[in-house]
Amino acid sequence: MERVVLGYDASQASEAALEWIAHRARGRRTELDIVLVTNMFLSDRIEADSVLNAAARRWRDLAPESPANVVRLDGAMPATLSNAARGADLLVLGVHPGFRTRTMLTGWVPLRAAARSGVPTGLIPVGWSVSDAPVTVGLDDDDSSAAAVLFAAQTASSSGVPLRVVHSWLMANAEPRWSDEHPRRPRDVADAHERILRAAVERVGEAQPDVVASAELVRDNPTSALTRAAERSSLLVIGTHGRSVVAGAFLGSVGMDLIGTLHCPICVVPSTSATT
Repeated sequence: MERVVLGYDASQASEAALEWIAHRARGRRTELDIVLVTNMFLSDRIEADSVLNAAARRWRDLAPESPANVVRLDGAMPATLSNAARGADLLVLGVHPGFRTRTMLTGWVPLRAAARSGVPTGLIPVGWSVSDAPVTVGLDDDDSSAAAVLFAAQTASSSGVPLRVVHSWLMANAEPRWSDEHPRRPRDVADAHERILRAAVERVGEAQPDVVASAELVRDNPTSALTRAAERSSLLVIGTHGRSVVAGAFLGSVGMDLIGTLHCPICVVPSTSATT
């Protein structure tokens, strides 16, 4: 059973996230923890409990076969929610596309949540829609996206949709004139990146033989390539570059550019995360 933690505050963004989890639950056994973090000194506990109970009723309407727990926690964000998500399979948050600072949980930026959670984190934009389009995963040159590729393949399998693996490349700066090495030809560089992409698709076939996986090699920067791919995707999955709690170092420039700007749900998967 997949354990999902939802950061909830009754906002439009958190409602969108709740609906996305319910849609995801149709393809797997799911247990949901609906978590509301309050200020221990200023919170109205009666109102908070009312908000959580309303969310639980909404969940029962959307996913009657999946159990839900409501959890009210006093503490500071984002650490309190990150701690609540320890051991979970997925943390889910709602976001407002185009307004990174106008997010759920009293203005807390979801970038920090993805950096702190240590588990795959779904960021669901207001206005997302159900789609049978492929799950798209961005493939990096190193091993930082290996867990993301596996997570994306598993999601595609349970959702019954294809998987698209996107890898982008650009030529490096020109070699200095005094270099003894000959500049690499674009075709040679493209071939090297194509081998990286082909190896990743082969690993998907070994791990999830039921998934129809396609490969896209794009000569462009990763942000542009994934932004275009997201327009044809039900979910975009990206990896990270470590466990730093500094969002920029953890997510890398691509994640920083994509999160909060796309209308497609995004899942950020830590490079060392164990997916199930």
